[in-house]
Amino acid sequence: MKQLSLVYLSLGSNLGDRCKHLQDAKHQLHKHAGEVLSTSSVYENPPLGFEAESDFLNLCLKMSTTLSPIALLEVIKSIETDLGRLQNKSGVYASRCIDIDIVLYDALCFESELLTLPHLQFRTRKFVLAPLHELSPQLIDPITHLTMEQLLKNCADKSCINTYNCE
Repeated sequence: MKQLSLVYLSLGSNLGDRCKHLQDAKHQLHKHAGEVLSTSSVYENPPLGFEAESDFLNLCLKMSTTLSPIALLEVIKSIETDLGRLQNKSGVYASRCIDIDIVLYDALCFESELLTLPHLQFRTRKFVLAPLHELSPQLIDPITHLTMEQLLKNCADKSCINTYNCE
């Protein structure tokens, strides 16, 4: 039997029916990647690092998976494509119907051409830290050894984020 790993993912959308995109992604992750154990509230926030016509909706989820980090990334890329995300090869941030990032995978520190764990930028993004803190305030970052609570408190990102009702 394959070992279960605990992963935290960040999902975001700022195009089309943002709530539906997040819900569809969550459903597909549950179907193809593992068991979704808990989901944060949805947060609305402005785009970070680029201009866009609409704000993002973001959430984090905690899930268990038997997939390796690279296999999980492959499933995520497939889900993003199936849900209509166009791949941006320019490296410049752009609006998107769905974005799914692996933030933490157990306490694994990993780097390859395809994936770096923990996610390189999560500590500087309030829209990731707030939902992670909601899910697990005492979760420890394996690099800094700080909790999500401490990272959120120390975050330099002063973007205005608010909970958003997708009901």
